[in-house]
Amino acid sequence: MYEKKILIGTDTTSGIAPQILDAIVEASHIKTSPYGNDIFTEECKNIVKNVFEKSDLEIIPMVSGTASNSLALSSFLRSYGSIICHSDAHINKDEGGAPEFFSGGGKLLTISNSLGRINAQDLQKKIDEINFKRKSSSLISGVSITQLAENGTIYTLDEIDAISKICKKNNLYLHMDGARFSNALVSQELISPAEATWKVGVDCLSLGATKNGAMAAELIIFFNKTLASEAQNLIKQTGHVISKTRFVSAQLNAWFKDGLWLELAKLANKNALYLRNQLIEFKDFKILYPTQGNEIFVKMSNLSYDNILKLNIIPNLWYKIDNDHLVIRFVTSFETNISQIDEIIDRLKTYF
Repeated sequence: MYEKKILIGTDTTSGIAPQILDAIVEASHIKTSPYGNDIFTEECKNIVKNVFEKSDLEIIPMVSGTASNSLALSSFLRSYGSIICHSDAHINKDEGGAPEFFSGGGKLLTISNSLGRINAQDLQKKIDEINFKRKSSSLISGVSITQLAENGTIYTLDEIDAISKICKKNNLYLHMDGARFSNALVSQELISPAEATWKVGVDCLSLGATKNGAMAAELIIFFNKTLASEAQNLIKQTGHVISKTRFVSAQLNAWFKDGLWLELAKLANKNALYLRNQLIEFKDFKILYPTQGNEIFVKMSNLSYDNILKLNIIPNLWYKIDNDHLVIRFVTSFETNISQIDEIIDRLKTYF
């Protein structure tokens, strides 16, 4: 019926923001030292220090979110240690064992709840349970939280602060997976990048740009410089020294310039709210969580999902609830536009 596919299940289907594409071309015309010793990476470090209001931080530009998370975690996760994360966390469900591989065998210990986020009470209970029989348990190295969480919701500053205080009390490091950090940041409006991270006790941040306008650009920001030294010892061993780092750093520099990273995230979030407001009109769909970023999770019947695919609308099949019902995910990007969303709604009206 409809020949053209509408890919609306992930923001990684989006293209490259023109400003970032121009920056890549410009970097290609300038010869500078390789392996991160270039003028673009030095500029990137200075920009990040300014954006996050902290002069004593370190950065490592990366090209993969999986490698960014895993290298960041392995800076404090040892083969005999463990990281506590939510059971739905990307590092637990979707990294193919990379954190364990990078750390030489470190464990991921999970907390499950309906929130999709770790809360302080559950975290303290988990730590107490593990420490009760310390002799037979792996040493807890730290905690990892995801911002946005995997269900598209936000950790508030109070929630992060409470988690951080437990970490500090127990001598644990706090890592933030920020694949959609920019989406979370703009949805909280007046909160600064500094207030959202190191000022509430985050030790390192895996900041993602690829989902939000870049070609392939991720960044590990170490607010705790001790961890940066450990990561530098591992980066070559894990195969993530980038000879032409300038092309990653150039993307990030353009991404940060004039607040582009926030403007792109605002567009994606705005598009998601518009789509959500259309989807709630269909009685066949049940939206499960608040739309606090650029993701919408919808419960529906298997038949409804089959009909959506027949309309050549391609969301992300998220998980199965029972034999008759499942959850799908819609994700908007900075490139999603109102006419595309209207087209989705018009197609849906064919069956629903």
